[in-house]
Amino acid sequence: MSWDYGTLASEIYELDKPIGHSFGDTEYYTRLLSDVRGKILEPAAGTGRILIPLLEAGLDVEGLDTSPEMLAVCRQHCQDRGLAPVLYQADMTTFTQPGAYRAVIIPAGSITLLDGPQATLAALACFHESLAPSGRLIIDIPPPELVTGPEPVRHWRRGEYLWTLQTMHVEYDSAASQTTRFLRYDKWRDGTLLATELQLFRLQHWSLPEFRSLLAGAGFTGIHVTADYHDGRPPGPGSDQWTFHASRA
Repeated sequence: MSWDYGTLASEIYELDKPIGHSFGDTEYYTRLLSDVRGKILEPAAGTGRILIPLLEAGLDVEGLDTSPEMLAVCRQHCQDRGLAPVLYQADMTTFTQPGAYRAVIIPAGSITLLDGPQATLAALACFHESLAPSGRLIIDIPPPELVTGPEPVRHWRRGEYLWTLQTMHVEYDSAASQTTRFLRYDKWRDGTLLATELQLFRLQHWSLPEFRSLLAGAGFTGIHVTADYHDGRPPGPGSDQWTFHASRA
């Protein structure tokens, strides 16, 4: 059982969210960062779904991820496109490059994979240290969705192979504001199971005041929040995504 995205999890991520797939975030981040002159860091870069379009837009983006399998997919995609970005296998809670970046971005709510306030604050402190003065931090946070009911089995086909994803268990810890799932990834051919992986998948939920306080505690200023990839839209009851914007003084 693993926290990280293994081989099957990476394959299914690639099938479900291929390069070029956008929730509105790819276009949003490309526009927000278009005036950045200097290096940009994307922790939790994964397979490169956001990183590669930013590189293709002419931005100088580096990525990091804890999963070697996800990074291998990203490197292959970059090689196929003639791109050669700097990619680190590293943990965002410890990785620092003091003053090296003009912006740090975490789309798609990936920071909620960190386990609790201590780990999240450690990551934010690393981002703060890695940013140049006046450097920007942009982070997506999904509004809390505390669903613990059954979820349907998902599946994908490619050629002779079938991949399935089953959520085996969901529980909500109200004291920690965490939802924990056990995800089972299977790969099949002609009805025969070829490989399986079990992943412990825990999400940390944050309210707007809680995450704002963490950012302030890590030393960030100019903190404001927008919703659903619209600059002028404040968070509301129907928001699907919050984006926190902050800067290093």
